[in-house]
Amino acid sequence: MKKIVTLMMVVLFSAGSVLYAQEQPDNKEQEKIKALEIAFISRKLNLTENEAQRFWPIYNEYKRDVRQVMLTQRNNPKRDVLNEEQMIIDVRKKYKERFVGVIGQPRMNKFFEAEREFRGVLLNQLKNRPNKPVLQRRNIN
Repeated sequence: MKKIVTLMMVVLFSAGSVLYAQEQPDNKEQEKIKALEIAFISRKLNLTENEAQRFWPIYNEYKRDVRQVMLTQRNNPKRDVLNEEQMIIDVRKKYKERFVGVIGQPRMNKFFEAEREFRGVLLNQLKNRPNKPVLQRRNIN
């Protein structure tokens, strides 16, 4: 299992330079990122098969709610960044007990750390890819 996850991560990380070649990633790119995230979090949490079967549906609901907050705030002309962050924290609190019920408190903490670490790794991949047209267009460095 660990070999499969590691192999999956290596393949997906090596494809990282291609993932955001376009401004709007297509479904294939989004699926690659999602698979990479699942592999990353699975490896960090060392989920058993039973835990994984219970964890991932909760995670998908959690991710949907976070995405909804971000989309709502992005389209809000009176966007308040601090309010957005608080709303995301509220979503995390909402799912905290459900995650704890499946993986326990220590690994729940580890999950949120792994999620943050994954975003950092993904951003680093974007920053270090050979062609940076999207980042340059947006003046993000």
